[in-house]
Amino acid sequence: MFSSIKNKPALEPASRQIDTIIAQHCKLEGNLISENSVKVDGVILGALRCQGRAIIGETGLVKGDVHSADLLVIGKLEGNVFAENLHLNASACIIGDISTQNLQVDQGARYSGTVTMRDPSASSSPAAALPAPAASASSPAPSASTSSASAAKPATLSKAAAKSAALPGMASSAG
Repeated sequence: MFSSIKNKPALEPASRQIDTIIAQHCKLEGNLISENSVKVDGVILGALRCQGRAIIGETGLVKGDVHSADLLVIGKLEGNVFAENLHLNASACIIGDISTQNLQVDQGARYSGTVTMRDPSASSSPAAALPAPAASASSPAPSASTSSASAAKPATLSKAAAKSAALPGMASSAG
């Protein structure tokens, strides 16, 4: 009468499910905020903020700041990155500053800007690690929010220092 729970596959965690997709021929003008995960194959002209995983696909373009717990960039991002975990695929291109705890850069990925590696022990929760959105030239709509100062000073790498950092096979170039 009742089936065994052992025979049922476990549900995938919400952070791995993609709940929102901006398709290749779609263009969103304005900020996108999601409590779950987002995949962008089209264009977002504004900030992207999600609590789950954000993926900027091969044909994806985001012109605005991105705040995400987990960010995979395959396409192009013109704005600042605030993520706990950041993975730049070989075809990725970022024009903007990066602030992250964990960084993985595949050979061929390009970025122009500074990299700030945050200390994971400085924040007590994943939500605290993501800074509040701030008004910038790449974010069309300013947000009213507070930001908290970190107890530990983050280490900042210039583009030249990032090239010589201990990331084997990392190729970084402007534009």
